[in-house]
Amino acid sequence: MKKQNFKIITTLAMLTAVGIVLQIVESFFPLVMVIPGYKIGLANIAGLFALYAYGNKEMVIVTGLRVFIAALATGTLFSVSFLLSMTGCTLSCLAMILARRSHLFSIYGVSVCGAVFHTFGQTLAISLIYQQFFMASLLPVLTALSVVSGLGIAWITATLLKRLRPREWKAYLHQVGLEK
Repeated sequence: MKKQNFKIITTLAMLTAVGIVLQIVESFFPLVMVIPGYKIGLANIAGLFALYAYGNKEMVIVTGLRVFIAALATGTLFSVSFLLSMTGCTLSCLAMILARRSHLFSIYGVSVCGAVFHTFGQTLAISLIYQQFFMASLLPVLTALSVVSGLGIAWITATLLKRLRPREWKAYLHQVGLEK
């Protein structure tokens, strides 16, 4: 195996581990809100970082492994919460890939797209699983909260990219026309 491939695999493993830790830690501190099931989604920092530092495939790997291993570690593998996470994760990854490819969005827009589509995916899944379509009535509030979460996750990820991956960050800024 080439040294560069080993370095990338090691970094992706570390991003996955960080994502798992953030997901598990966040589950210990439920937000006391009127909206059931809302979480900030701090673990999504790992996936967004992988997307901008490495690419689409690497983001899907980090995010998918994070959801699977965290469910395995918490004993929720193949439970309803796992299905909700996987549905949200799948739509979120797809939305972020398409948003980034379009070159219409900054890292903030890509992150918000991911957060909003994660919410849509989970709401759709919970409505279909429990045949409780009133959950769709919470969608406007959950979407608004997702926009705020997506912006926060993007800000944290952008800060990390600037410090940890300055070459990729400069290339991104050049790509979107913010730096020459």
